[in-house]
Parts: sequence; C-alpha cells; structure tokens
Amino acid sequence: MATSRSTSRLLLVVQEIFMKKASAPKKIIDAKDVKKFKEQLIQLREELLNLVQKTTENEKEYPSSEVGDSIDQAADSSARELLFELNHGERQRLEDIESALKKIEEGRFGVCENCGYLITKKRLKAVPYAHFCIKCKAKMEKPT
Repeated sequence: MATSRSTSRLLLVVQEIFMKKASAPKKIIDAKDVKKFKEQLIQLREELLNLVQKTTENEKEYPSSEVGDSIDQAADSSARELLFELNHGERQRLEDIESALKKIEEGRFGVCENCGYLITKKRLKAVPYAHFCIKCKAKMEKPT
C-alpha cells in the first residue's frame, strides 16, 4: 500500500512538472522592462539600418577593377567580399531584431523558442533579440 501511494505521488509530481512546462510562462517580463527592451531594439534597428546604408554606399566605391594587375584585382575582390559579409551579418541581426519586436507585440518576448522557458533578463540585456535561453544556445553551439 505504501508503494502504491509513493507511485501515485511520484506520478503527480511528474505530471505537475510537465504541466508547468506545457503551460509556458504566464507573465513573461513586466511591462516596464518590455518597454525598455522595445526602445533598445528600435534604437538597434535604426543604427543597423544606418550602418547597412553606409556599407551599401561604400560598396559603390569598389567598382570591379578591370584595370590593374592580379594583386589589385584580388585586393578589390577581398574588399567587396568583406563589405558583402558585413552587410549580410547586419541584415541577419536586423531580421532578429524585427522578430523580437514582433514577439513583443504578440506577448511572447523573452521566451526560449526551443524549450519554452524564460530567457533571463541578464541575457536579454546582453542580446535583446535572443531567440534562445543560454542553456539551449550552448547546447546548439556545442560540437557533436
């Protein structure tokens, strides 16, 4: 009979754990903090848009050089490639920022897209457009 009670109690505890995870967080981050993060994200977006615009303008300064030796052409090619990579990376960050702003509007900001738990305020302060909590991000980056 004691075993039956222990088993029932254990099942209730396990069920409670799964229910907490399944229900996800009700109150994600208080409104004051959400407002701060939103302002920070909007500012980051504006800075990135300005940077991408400047980078695009700089690309025009590196026209394809048909004149010059192979070293000049290689240097021009490397400069254009670097500008493109910077632009691509900035565009990716811009998409992440837009996604975070959309989550704010939908009331899902600060929730890990992998496990469904809250992303810590400390992580959001460092990366306000984070998609994953630090544990999930670490698992994803861990070599297999």
